[in-house]
Amino acid sequence: MYNKKDMTAPGIGYQDLRLMQGYPPPREKQVAQHNWDSPPYNRWSFQHMSQLFPVAAIHRSPGPVTELERNERSLDDVRFQRVDGGQTDLATFLTDSYTDGFLVLHQGKVVSEQYFNGMQPHTLHLLQSVSKTVVGSLVGRLIGQGRIDPQARVSHYVPELSASGYGDARVQDLLDMRTGVRFREDYTDPDAEFIQLDIASGWRERGELKSPDSIYGLLKSLSKDREHGQFFEYRSVDTDVLAWVCERACGERLPVLLSREIWSRLGAEQDANITLDCVGTALADGGMSATLRDLGRFAQMYLQGGRFNGQQIVPEEFVRACGRGSTPAFEVLYGFYVKHFPDAAYSNQCWVLDSEQGTYSARGVFGQSIYWDPASEVAIVKLSSWPDFINAEWTLNTFRACAAVVEELQRS
Repeated sequence: MYNKKDMTAPGIGYQDLRLMQGYPPPREKQVAQHNWDSPPYNRWSFQHMSQLFPVAAIHRSPGPVTELERNERSLDDVRFQRVDGGQTDLATFLTDSYTDGFLVLHQGKVVSEQYFNGMQPHTLHLLQSVSKTVVGSLVGRLIGQGRIDPQARVSHYVPELSASGYGDARVQDLLDMRTGVRFREDYTDPDAEFIQLDIASGWRERGELKSPDSIYGLLKSLSKDREHGQFFEYRSVDTDVLAWVCERACGERLPVLLSREIWSRLGAEQDANITLDCVGTALADGGMSATLRDLGRFAQMYLQGGRFNGQQIVPEEFVRACGRGSTPAFEVLYGFYVKHFPDAAYSNQCWVLDSEQGTYSARGVFGQSIYWDPASEVAIVKLSSWPDFINAEWTLNTFRACAAVVEELQRS
């Protein structure tokens, strides 16, 4: 957790804070492994991951960029009611919620594209767990190609996990995060398995903690708490297992697969990248960085049922299933969200907001999100550097802001 005294006011960017400026930067302005995901240092680090950690490129195609058509207008005055009952407008909300990039697409055209905190159109920004949805798209494509069977057991693809808690889990259990593996997704408990994952991935200093020294080493060490397929519990490692399944099914590393099967087909402007552990394994659950526009291209592809740039990239049925799921399986542990979204669920590495309407999202800690409303032909991308991992009020306000933007676009 951060100390309140370390929290910077919203609207103050990393350049104003003089982070990593100077030759060399003063010690108190340096960003490194021990502080990179703490405020205010994350205002710089989320846009400079390749300067902090080893990364692999997720290459774009050498062909032309698929230009996004534009129909820009100001949405700054769009108003909505916050969770606390107060009213605000979009411009104020974007500043107050530590936004770095904000993109609105309607009917395939850019309506709004805004940058804050020194971010530029060419800047790669850390996606955190939005990476999970990108990896999910790869799994969907490989399922469509017949290279992965969603009903097959994990051990069929990765025999090394046979003796672990994952051995008898189905691939679909991973996609829907309904495994029974013991993994506490607690970002502050030093004894939680999530901290071990951070250490194994190279994102956190090891200190005196004894934990596996690689991502796949950690996966092999996890046990099972209950039978798979019962109810949803958010576990980042489920996505890392999916990545291992993809690598074994295809005989290639995850960054290569993401490039060939997904990124190169979007007509992206820039290569994306993904952080690596000490043996070159990509952090599938949260290590990807990309530009705002390229993430917008990905969002538009999903909005169009997996079709983009003249080709079906991800099977339509897989993408449509991202907007529907089992609310009973979701609400067992996440009743708080069901109070706000009665038809909420989790499906194919996406957060379902309304199974009836088909709205859904990709989400990552510190305020990364994609919001999809297929019926209204709207996709909204928000990249941020919140001062804390999770803020339920800000998450709900983000969805309220997106819904207000959709309503405004439908009126005009």
